[in-house]
Amino acid sequence: MVDPDTAIGGAGDRFPSTQLSLLEAAAGALPNEALERVIALYWKPVYAFLRFKWRLDNEAAKDLTQGFFANALERDFFRRFDPAKAGFRTYLRMAVERFAANEYAAGRRQKRGGGVEFAEMEERSDGESPEDVYFREWRRQLFALAIDDLRAHCEASGRLTEWRVFEAYDLADESRPSYADLARRHEIAETSVTNYLAWARRTMRALLTDRLRGVTSGERELREEMRRVWS
Repeated sequence: MVDPDTAIGGAGDRFPSTQLSLLEAAAGALPNEALERVIALYWKPVYAFLRFKWRLDNEAAKDLTQGFFANALERDFFRRFDPAKAGFRTYLRMAVERFAANEYAAGRRQKRGGGVEFAEMEERSDGESPEDVYFREWRRQLFALAIDDLRAHCEASGRLTEWRVFEAYDLADESRPSYADLARRHEIAETSVTNYLAWARRTMRALLTDRLRGVTSGERELREEMRRVWS
């Protein structure tokens, strides 16, 4: 379900099945395509990070998030990324922090209102930091996009039963149905349930990898991020 507070940058965006890496897209004069990939994955994590770290309300966090990505498009954001210094996820978070700090400073210079009100958030009692929130939302959005990609792939390839079995079992909100129940419901053999789930999980992992490949600098960063995703 799409969070109505953060509907911008939701999971409905569609990209080519074979994605260039972030740096390849930038070097190939396709920053808009690269930015679209980044927004699809990073809008919600950036929004959550800003809202948590500076205790912003919904609209203020939305405006600041939107402002950050508009600023990134204007400032040659991708070509300044150096993978030798940090992974792209860290690079983007640090850029968000700088952007928010500049907006805070600009707001303080205004004599009469109009600026975003910031209040630094202390670490929560459960120990979760703004960086933890950023990573958690990034990981959640990555899986949401991959699931959306899997649904679209199943619809396009005529594998609707595979999708319905996967949805009923792996995406169950409450208790999972048994394989026998799924087999009866979809009029297939229990062994087919096993095979369909294995296929869907394998395919979703490939689609998730493809999403992540589109916003990393190369195979080394991709492997590191995949390790973090599945840890």
